[in-house]
Amino acid sequence: MTGVSSAITIEDAAVNAALARIEAAGGDTLALMQEISGAMLFSVQRRFETETDPAGRPWKAHAPKTARARINRKRRGNREVTPKLLRNSNRLYQSIVAEASETEAATGTNLIYAGIHLHGGTITQYPQSRKVRFQKVGTQLRFARKAHKRVIEKPVTFGQRTIVIPARPYLGFSEEDRAEILAITEAHFEAAAEGPELS
Repeated sequence: MTGVSSAITIEDAAVNAALARIEAAGGDTLALMQEISGAMLFSVQRRFETETDPAGRPWKAHAPKTARARINRKRRGNREVTPKLLRNSNRLYQSIVAEASETEAATGTNLIYAGIHLHGGTITQYPQSRKVRFQKVGTQLRFARKAHKRVIEKPVTFGQRTIVIPARPYLGFSEEDRAEILAITEAHFEAAAEGPELS
């Protein structure tokens, strides 16, 4: 996750003690860390599916206006629009990856905007002006693409506004995650204690 802009580091005494036992027994810590990071990746993906934080609390729902817009809009460019939270383009969801080394297991994303969705915050959009292209269809004006001919260009000014984005924690460590990691570690310890199979 090169260039990661937001990270959560978890230190757990029981997990660290179990990991130390694996290392002392001469077990393959890379394989262990790969399995742990894979389990954490699955856990994060489940949070996107269930729209809950690591403690199982539901994420804050869309504002009514946003929810209505999502229902009415079927496509965004060449992609389908889903009403699910944090899945407008699926870019954030698809950017979540797992990485492992002999000493660390990590799950996260390097998207620049990932942190504000994780922690929440306020974005200020400053006033701006630009030309907008319209096309006349009957008695109505509709937005026109670059390829459209006979367009009308109008200057449009947007005033300053603030957007409040609620926190929707998708990274973190739940009790279920802790139990899963301890179970994975215990299985690796038992394999290390038994030693390599003789052929």
